[in-house]
Amino acid sequence: MLTAYHEIRDRIYMLARERAVRVDWAETTPLFRLLLLYDHRQVVVARASVPVKGISVRALEDLQADLEHVFGKDWLR
Repeated sequence: MLTAYHEIRDRIYMLARERAVRVDWAETTPLFRLLLLYDHRQVVVARASVPVKGISVRALEDLQADLEHVFGKDWLR
């Protein structure tokens, strides 16, 4: 499983390109960034909190579950 923010961010961008969804970072805090994914109609298809630092296993599991319907099972591995 990816555990560093830059690896997670890069995977999100790679998979978003493959699945033709647009990435938007709606809000940033010291610990999390709010991610919105839009389809070609500009409809939000996914929303997730991406951990930036102090990344816990629970936060990674939640992130994987939040985006699984867009990126597929085990997308974070």
